[in-house]
This record gives sequence, C-alpha cells and structure tokens, in this order.
Amino acid sequence: MHTSFVVLVSPVMSLAATLTTPTKVAHRVPLATTPAHSAVHAPVRLSPAAPESIKVSSQKMHFMRQQHVADSATHIDHQELVNRNVRQMTDIVRVAPNLTIQPSFGSAGLNFALRGVGLMDFTQNNTPSVMPYVDGVAYPISIMTSGMLFDMDSISVNPGPGGYTHGQMTTGGEINFHTADPTEQFHAGITEDIASYDRNRVTGFISGPISRSVLFRISGQSMTGGGYQHSASGERFGNANLGALRAKLRWNIDDNTHLDIGGHWTTDQSEAASGHNLYNSYGVPINSDLMQTSWGLDPRFAKIIGIDGSNTKPREDNMFWGANIRFTKDFTWGRLTTLSAYESVDEHELSNQTDSVLSYGNMFRNNQSNVFSQEVKLESINPAARFHWTAGMYYSRTEQAQNFWYDSSDRPGTTPLNKTSYTEGMQTFNQYVELSYRILPKLRLIGSITHESDDRHIRNVTSTNYNLNTGAIEGTPTNFGDAGALANEFSGHVGLQYQFRPNIMGYAMFSRGFKPGGFSANITELASQIKPFKPEQVITYEGGFKTTFFKNKLRFNGAGFYYDYRDQQIVSTVLVPPFGALSGYVNAPRSYIYGAEFDVEAHPIHGLSLTQNFGYQHGVYSQFQSLNRTATTNQFTQTGVWSAINTNYDNYSMGLANLTLSGAATYSWHVLRDYQMTFDVDYSYRGAQTQPQHIGDSGIYRAPAYFLVNSFLTFASPKQHWSATVYAQNLADRHYWLSGGTQATFYGVIPGMPRFVGARLNYTY
Repeated sequence: MHTSFVVLVSPVMSLAATLTTPTKVAHRVPLATTPAHSAVHAPVRLSPAAPESIKVSSQKMHFMRQQHVADSATHIDHQELVNRNVRQMTDIVRVAPNLTIQPSFGSAGLNFALRGVGLMDFTQNNTPSVMPYVDGVAYPISIMTSGMLFDMDSISVNPGPGGYTHGQMTTGGEINFHTADPTEQFHAGITEDIASYDRNRVTGFISGPISRSVLFRISGQSMTGGGYQHSASGERFGNANLGALRAKLRWNIDDNTHLDIGGHWTTDQSEAASGHNLYNSYGVPINSDLMQTSWGLDPRFAKIIGIDGSNTKPREDNMFWGANIRFTKDFTWGRLTTLSAYESVDEHELSNQTDSVLSYGNMFRNNQSNVFSQEVKLESINPAARFHWTAGMYYSRTEQAQNFWYDSSDRPGTTPLNKTSYTEGMQTFNQYVELSYRILPKLRLIGSITHESDDRHIRNVTSTNYNLNTGAIEGTPTNFGDAGALANEFSGHVGLQYQFRPNIMGYAMFSRGFKPGGFSANITELASQIKPFKPEQVITYEGGFKTTFFKNKLRFNGAGFYYDYRDQQIVSTVLVPPFGALSGYVNAPRSYIYGAEFDVEAHPIHGLSLTQNFGYQHGVYSQFQSLNRTATTNQFTQTGVWSAINTNYDNYSMGLANLTLSGAATYSWHVLRDYQMTFDVDYSYRGAQTQPQHIGDSGIYRAPAYFLVNSFLTFASPKQHWSATVYAQNLADRHYWLSGGTQATFYGVIPGMPRFVGARLNYTY
C-alpha cells in the first residue's frame, strides 16, 4: 500500500472538512468496518472507555484521505470480502477492474496482471510484474499466497508502476493485503461456512491484551472439499485440504514507539489444478462437459521420483511459513519504520499436464525457496505542511533449489523422462525518495526517483534423462553450468494534483516502471534455454479525478491511462526438438496498452447501497516476432517432424479481456425492532481473453466472455454478535474458464466455479 498518502493530501482540507467527506470514499470501503490504520502506519491506541467511536473516527480519517490521493487504487474492506465470498485469490477479479489472476496451468502458482501488465511465471523463479504484499511484506513467489485469505481487514489493488515509496519496483502494480490487527479489548469469533460439493470452511480468531502495553491476535482457517470437477466415471476432483494459522503480537512501548511481531504457517494437501481437454491430436476422446477432467500417473514415473503411485490424482504437498518484525518510532519531524521478514516455501507438486488417462505429461516439481527482506524508511507525518517527503531503502534476497521432472513418453523420438535441476539466487536493492510540495493553495507537485539493482544467478543447471522401464540414467547428465543477469535502473514519477473544490480532485501522473529479467527453467535440453530474458520497462501516462456529490450520497471516480511498453516479458513458445513447442520467456520489443476505469457508489435512500466498477483495456504489439505454436504443432501432426514456423505479430492484439464490470445492490433494514436483515445481488462480467501463448489465435484458444450473478441474505442480532447467511454464487450456473494451457499437442482449460449454494454462521464475542 502506498505509504505516502499523507504527502498527497490536499492542504486546503482541514480535519473538520475532511470528516465531512463521504462515508465511503475509497472503492467500496465502508468506514465502520475498515481497519484503524494501514499495515505500514503506526498503531492507533484506543481508549478503553470508548473504543468503537475512536476506532471509527480513525478509520474515517484514514480512508477519507484516499479520496484525496492521486491514484486509481481499488480498496476492498473486510465486509466487502465477506459479502462477495472472496475465499481464494482468483475471487478478487470479481471486485477490481482490469485485474487478472489465473492459475498457472497444472499448478497452485498464480499469475497476476493489472491493466494487461503481468508475467505468466509457470517456472516460479522470476519476479512478478504485479507484486503481492502481506502487511507490507513482498511475496515474490506467487504460490506463497496460498491459504492466506482469512482474518483479512482490507485489500487494495494498486495499478501502475510501483516501488516509489516502499518495497521493490514493479511495472504492473501491486496487491496489498492487510490482515486484522490485535485489539485493546478482548474479542473472539468463529465462522462456519458450508456449501455445495461438500465445501467446508472454518475460520476463527482470538484477540486482546496481555498487559496494558502488549496486545495479541491469533487466527486460523481450515478449508476442505469443494471439488466440482469429475472424471468420466464420476469420481470427484479438486477438493481442497488446507489449514493455516497466523499470530500477531504488538508492544506499544510508548505513545510514539511500537513493535509488531508476526508469524504464519500454512499446509496445503489439496488436489492440484486440473483442466478439461479441448483439443489433442492423439485421439483421446473429447467430452463436451467442461467440468469433466481426466488424470493418470505412470507407476514407473512415480517409482523413479519416489512418490505414492497408488494415488494417481494430481496434488499438492506444500508448506509455507514466515515471520516478520516491524519497528515504528515517531519523532516531531517524522517517522522511522523498519521491517524485517523471512518467508519459506517447501513445495511438492504433481500434475498431469495433458489431463489424460493415458498418463501423458506427468510433471513433478520440488521447490525449496526462502526470501529475506529488510526495509528502512523515513517519512514526514504532518499533513498540514506544504512540503512532504519519504525516503527509504529496501533489500531482498531469494534462494531457490528446484527439481523439475517431466514425462514426455507420448512424443515420438523423445527421451521418456527428463529431470532439470538447478539453484538460483536473487538479490534486489532499491533506494527511493518521494517529494511533494504545495506550490499554490490548491496545487501540489509530486515527484519521486528510485534506483534498483537486481543481481540474479541460476547455478548448476543439470539435465538428466531416465529410462522409464528401468529407472536408470540414460547417457550422461548434461551440466549447462551457470548464467547470470544484472540490472541497474533508475525509475520515478512526476505529477500534479489539483483540488478544484473540497469534494473534487484531479490529477495527472507520468511514470516509468522497471522489472528485472530472469530465466526459463523447465525441460532444459539446450544451452540456449538458460539464456536470460531482458528486463522490461513501461512508461505510463495517467489522469484521473475523484469526486463526491449530494452530501456524500454519490461518489464518482475515474481514470484513463496509456502505457508505452518496452521489452515486454511474455510467455511465448520456443522449439526444442524432439520435445517440440515448449513454453519459454521472450521479450516483445514494443507494445502499448490503453484504457479507462470508473467507480461509482450511491446511497439514494437509507439502507440502500449501489456500487459499480467499470474497466476497459486494450493492448497491441507494435513490434514482435515469435514462434507460431499452433502452426508449428499442426505441421508436426501432419509430418511428424518438428520445424519452426515464425509469425510477425506487429499490430496484433494482445488478446486482453477488454471489458471488466462488477456491481452490487445491497439493502439493509431492521426487523423485530433491533434485528437486521441484509439482502444483496451482485454481478461480474469479464470479456473474452486469449491465452498468452496463442497470440492472434481464436477459436478454442480464446476464453469466452462470461457473466456471473451472486446473491445473499443475512439475518443478524442487534449488536452483530451473531449472524446467519444463506448465499448463492454463480446463480445461473454459467460455465467459464479461469485459464488455459498447452502441453505437447494437447490444449486444456481450467474451468471456473459452477453454481454454489451455501450457508454461513458467524459468532463474535
């Protein structure tokens, strides 16, 4: 989350004026339910005599400032997450415009994109274009986010280049997750959520004081079932089996000094993502039922890699844990913040890449990674000052050890089983300064500069081929040695913010974003495969406005943007005979993206809330040539020989989902004097989208547009100590895709969730 919001607050707004701004100023953020402070600000001490009133006042001051911040971030509070049934990361796309979160095919890893900028990191060893942050801690390996969406206070989605006021540079943006903080009074709660397909989710928390100055919070979740896919014989697939714990300890050393210690642990034994086969050239039958999938595990493959061969289902066996320490000290002249964090990944992932009973495309990933990060920041804290500043340094070190096993026995002329192993080390050092000065009573000038150094090395890349029948190594393992990639880049932004009236603000921003290069690291058979792809940069132009009208009953925000993209990192196709057309990273020299976003919230009558998000994006490659996967694969099907067919993709569309919409109508009223009923109907729409590996393709490679409708009804006690909710997701039972992928001459898609009907019981003390 951009921690420099105090720098951008309009100077003409006094505190009294600020408190008269809308009751919901950020994108769907009810002030009474949002956290008292962001994860990167000093704790707010609550008076035992009137905790709720002080907390709500602090929330208003914080989130009302967002309406005077020169950005287009989407903010989603705890209640909105509950109302929209956001249980897993891919659900967030239903409430934020121009956001894409897709499962990496056959993996629990995720790919994030904002406004068309994102990296499909199927090898899980490269820096994402859109960085997730949890309580200010960067998660550079996307699978680290598994199971963390519980006891969440808020989420903010920030598009555009980042890293100017914290963390590391990104080209696409960031998603900030702020988990619930300890409270000064004792609170506890538990929620039981049961739904279709035996889905069961239990979450709970305990929070309160240990002493007058030490507070704690412990929370957890358990999620099982929910598998909505099935085999031809009717066997269910896709069940979750996940547990997670989180703990926070806060020591208020004095009114100006605070120490926060946090830790978390997650275990994931879920069945892995599996797709529905739409096309293959092996004669495997294609079924029209999108929810039908297939899988198989060659017992020889299982024996060689040392896993249980009696369970043939693709599956996860992962554990994640981490700890962090934040120290905050306020002085008369500013605030000092330090944040130290350590995150660990232990991943064991089995998948069937072709979704076939014939055991084609068995893949096993063994990934041990750890990430250490350290940040030190100084910032001004007086919102009434004409001059504001933020300066800091961020360091991150990542170490990985991966083994990637792949069974290619289905392809003529291939070595049946390949193991690619390597270690990789990455170090990133970012220094940043942001300055803001009020040059006129209503006009503020904003500027920043960052320098980032990124040094990464992939080491001891070794390719080993095995005989499936005997398990013996065939030939001599090939060691491709080491490769390195070093980048040093300056980035920054400049902008103007003008407060036309207390309720109308406009801004214009020019930014340059940067992201380092990296490596493809799967099925390595040629030395050229470990050559690093280049860094990318994006130059952005953005203008927007934020307004409120009719005594806070209507809020209307909007933004338009244009991105000049250089050396865009994309997953394309490389030819590796005899393995064929494989996914690999390449750079598109020039491309551009443009679009617009609007957000509306209205409260026409008491108890009724209407919200609407609109996102439009369109991307075009202006200079790019690459292997045509479809043509190359079709030629192999006809001739049995792999040979490259390249295509010039100049002026081709990127295939982005051009239009994303979401909206809700929520009405609350009292029954039986003090009890409360809440009824909601909400929807989301996503336009058609082409998978990144199939530029210019249509037909089965283009995910159709889809429209989802959801609803819930809640009955709550007078003081909200308990509530009961019935809900339905995807009421019309629409069938749609989350993502797609190609392996050999198979093309499959991972279906989205069908209709779910459920009930949720909540009790809070």
